[in-house]
Amino acid sequence: MNILLIDSPRVNYIDTGEYGAGTTQQGHTLEVTANPSDEQLARADGIIAFHAVVVDASLVARMRRCRVLVKATIGLDDVDVDALSAKGILCSNIGAVGAQEVAEHALALILMAQRKLLEFARHTREGGWSWRTHTGTVKACRDTVLGLVGYGATGQALAHRASVLGYQLRFYDPWIEQCSQGLAQRVTLESLLEQADVISLHLPLTAQSLHLLNDARFAQVKPGAMLINTARGGIVDSEALLRALQSGAVSMALLDVVQEEPSAPKALIEHERVLMTPHAAFYSERSLAELKRNALQTMLTLLQGGKVKTLVNPDCIAKEAKGYA
Repeated sequence: MNILLIDSPRVNYIDTGEYGAGTTQQGHTLEVTANPSDEQLARADGIIAFHAVVVDASLVARMRRCRVLVKATIGLDDVDVDALSAKGILCSNIGAVGAQEVAEHALALILMAQRKLLEFARHTREGGWSWRTHTGTVKACRDTVLGLVGYGATGQALAHRASVLGYQLRFYDPWIEQCSQGLAQRVTLESLLEQADVISLHLPLTAQSLHLLNDARFAQVKPGAMLINTARGGIVDSEALLRALQSGAVSMALLDVVQEEPSAPKALIEHERVLMTPHAAFYSERSLAELKRNALQTMLTLLQGGKVKTLVNPDCIAKEAKGYA
């Protein structure tokens, strides 16, 4: 059977030569491309799609014998699961791979902003030597309320790390009733926005979370709060964020993701109180290797009729492709 790996059109997840021509895994032939042809899609029994590969109805229509699609990401906001299900194609993501790295990236952004590292570095580079040269306030971690919007694997990983530093933790997640470890207090979204000195986003992008942070929500935040987004760009309305920065409702935004990526708005890129990283929060050598290993193992398990916890359309009965036995 043939497994097609569609690499990201933005940045290669698969190294050159990593899967050479004729490479096999447990008897399955692997093929890699970033621009799949009709022929490649038609002969694939399983497809692994990496970040930024949009699996829409038009792509699904070109799949002739595919039985399984694995999205090598946590989020499925760019996958038409209904179109896959209609063709009898099982769909899975890869679970919480990279959650620890995202939590560490978020914490690094928080500490860098809270400790004014960029301002101090700029000041000393220009020949200064005064710790009073900064804007805003410098709070100790133990005096800071950190609000986590979304309390899944990544939010909890950040809570564990931040609790060691003494942060006062609040979280909002409609699917989680309480923090079993007692690290964070569950509150409403409105209460979190009103209390938090730092707001960190850790939820998937869905129809409900699209532009969750908009003008109305920014009007509720504690004046001068910092915003951290290492989740999905579409959760934040970029224009509303710019207005919140202008008004001072948000003192600083540290963004690993934006809705418009990879072409982030110039006004955000150049804003003096915005720091951006290129959707890199998930990355470490360990997490990248685990991501690819997990995606391939998930594919092999499903092709062989096994079960995985990350299957998102379990009611879909994979149909044998026409002409395939």
